[in-house]
Amino acid sequence: MTGTSRIILFTLAAVGIAAGFALHARAGGDNCEPARWTGKLAMGPGRMGGPGMGPGRMMGRGMMGEHEGPGGMRRGNFIRHRQVMMGGGIPAPYAGKTSPLPVTRENIAAGKTLFEDNCASCHGKSGAGDGEAGKDLNPPPADITHILGRPLDRDDFFMWTISEGGGKLKTDMPAFKEALSEKERWQIIQYLRNGLGKRD
Repeated sequence: MTGTSRIILFTLAAVGIAAGFALHARAGGDNCEPARWTGKLAMGPGRMGGPGMGPGRMMGRGMMGEHEGPGGMRRGNFIRHRQVMMGGGIPAPYAGKTSPLPVTRENIAAGKTLFEDNCASCHGKSGAGDGEAGKDLNPPPADITHILGRPLDRDDFFMWTISEGGGKLKTDMPAFKEALSEKERWQIIQYLRNGLGKRD
C-alpha cells in the first residue's frame, strides 16, 4: 500500500468516526451530555488540544482545570463542569429542573441585583471569575462566561451550582439554598442566561 493510500484510508476512518458521533448526537445518544456536541467528541468544538480545549493546551480553556486570561491571570476552574461532562451528571433533585419564572425584564433585573450582592465579589461583575474576594481562592472561582452558550448553559446546572455550592467538590463556593429563596435563585439564573455580559 502506498503512502497516499494510507493517508486516504486514515482520512476516511476519521470522517467515519466524526459522522458516527454526529448520528449518535442527533439520535439523542444515551442521554450523556457530550452526545449533544455533534461530531465534536466530548471536548467541545475542535480537536484534542485544538479550539475545543481552549488555546491549544490540555490545561487551557477546556475541561481540565484552570485557564489563564490576559497576563497569565487565573480565570476560574472547571471542577463542576468536568464532573458532569465525564459522566457524573447533574444529581437529583436538580437534574431536569427548569425555571418556573417567566423571562421578564423585572426578573432579570432582580437577578442582576442578587448576583451583584451575592456572587460578584468572587466571580466578578462580568462573571469571568476575577472578583476581588476570589483572587486568593484555590481552586479559583469559576468563569461563568465560559459556560454560557455551551452544553451546560442549563437551568438545572445553574440551580444545582447555586443551591449546593462547592462543598462536595471541595471548592470554596458557599451553598445558597438556605440563604436565598428558590425564586431568588431562579432570578439569578435568569440574569446569568439572559443578561450577563449584555447591555442594559
